Amino acid sequence: MFKKLVLFLILTGALLAPQQAQAAPHANVEADSATLDFPNTVTFSATLTSSTDIVSVTLEYGNEQLTCGEVVAKAFPDFSPGTEVDVAWLWDMRQSGSLPPGTTIWWRWRYTDSTGKEFLSEKQTITWLDSQHDWKTLADKDVRIHYYGKSESFAQTMLDAGLEGLRRNKDQAGMTPDIPVEIYVYPSYDEMRDAILYEPQWTGGLAYSDSSIIIMGTSGDDEFDKATVIHEVTHILVGRNAFTCIGFIPTWLNEGLAVYNEGPLDQSMQAQFDIALRDDEFFPVRSLGGNFSEIPEKALLSYAQSYSVVNFMLETYGQEKMSQLLTALSNAEPVDDALVSIYGLDTDGLDAAWRDSLGLAPLTVAQATAQPTPTYVPTYIPIAGIPLAVTPTPFAVPTSSSGEPNDPAVGPTGGVANMQVLLAIVIACVCLVLVLIIGVVILGVVLRKGNAKGGKNVK
Repeated sequence: MFKKLVLFLILTGALLAPQQAQAAPHANVEADSATLDFPNTVTFSATLTSSTDIVSVTLEYGNEQLTCGEVVAKAFPDFSPGTEVDVAWLWDMRQSGSLPPGTTIWWRWRYTDSTGKEFLSEKQTITWLDSQHDWKTLADKDVRIHYYGKSESFAQTMLDAGLEGLRRNKDQAGMTPDIPVEIYVYPSYDEMRDAILYEPQWTGGLAYSDSSIIIMGTSGDDEFDKATVIHEVTHILVGRNAFTCIGFIPTWLNEGLAVYNEGPLDQSMQAQFDIALRDDEFFPVRSLGGNFSEIPEKALLSYAQSYSVVNFMLETYGQEKMSQLLTALSNAEPVDDALVSIYGLDTDGLDAAWRDSLGLAPLTVAQATAQPTPTYVPTYIPIAGIPLAVTPTPFAVPTSSSGEPNDPAVGPTGGVANMQVLLAIVIACVCLVLVLIIGVVILGVVLRKGNAKGGKNVK
């Protein structure tokens, strides 16, 4: 996560800096505003004045979210020195990566005059959200539903689902929210996708645990939409309860808890699970630490298997140990160390115990240590904190982007990425062979001409 944060700050010209707000005199700022062109840009502008020429201006900005420390992004707008200057700077989400709708953006101006005196304006905030819709809110203490284009009764159904998700997570894993979960419900998947840049086209819901924000489209099927809410609420709670700056939350645990809290497996996942059980073709649990394959059958099995492993852990060892595991991960304990200290088993040992509960023999060492091959998909670049988690649209490939590294999707066998690489290698080899053939032909022609000329000279 820290690497992602550094990358974002480099892209935006931002700098990590200690806070000096208390030491700077109050600035004289007028027309201080932020103009949204949602979802692409936000433009900060202001008029700054001083009794002597203003020689340096810095925009400090950011957004409210869960981070590992206080971070201030900085930008340096162009201006001509003077006692009154107009400044503006554009934050282009198309370059930096998009923020989730509902994010609170803050900013302030820091400037220095020719005498060396520094001034700092009051912090301003604005909500990153499209204003073209008539947003309404239905709220409880821990869940807030923001919606438009749907009835209040539908919003109440989604609110009830959110509260049910909180209850299940508290009962099953001891997880509770530290701040309210904000859920933005769009009346269709297309409208949801229009609100965020670079999202996978199969996306039906996105969870941003660092901001405690969920966005989702609606399917027309209330039961599916309720399951989506519960699934995403679980990702929010996992992300915040197991928040870590340098640790790692395995995807099988994150997605397994999310699917587990939805209830029994749906028919498609159950079918893939039954086939894998019959043929003993489950993935090594360790290989499910990254994100899941984009191949439909493998993706469905990855979710179903993760559900089964989490179900085994809860039924065999209880809720308290699951709570302890999440706490250990939030303290940056390596996954295997945390599992051993709490369950007495590392990942491979858990794999063997889970397989034994299904009547299957343990995997061999070579199988158990297989690692996933990354398959990259377009996704947003978060500013900091926990990356987003994704829920699929109905009947679409349920590929996830949750977890840490957890931005690119990772398939247990390489999936599409391996095929693309193999195809590229084959094409390159064919081209090389053609070049060699052409070269041989040209060389033969040259040699023949040389021989002909040599014969004439002899005569």
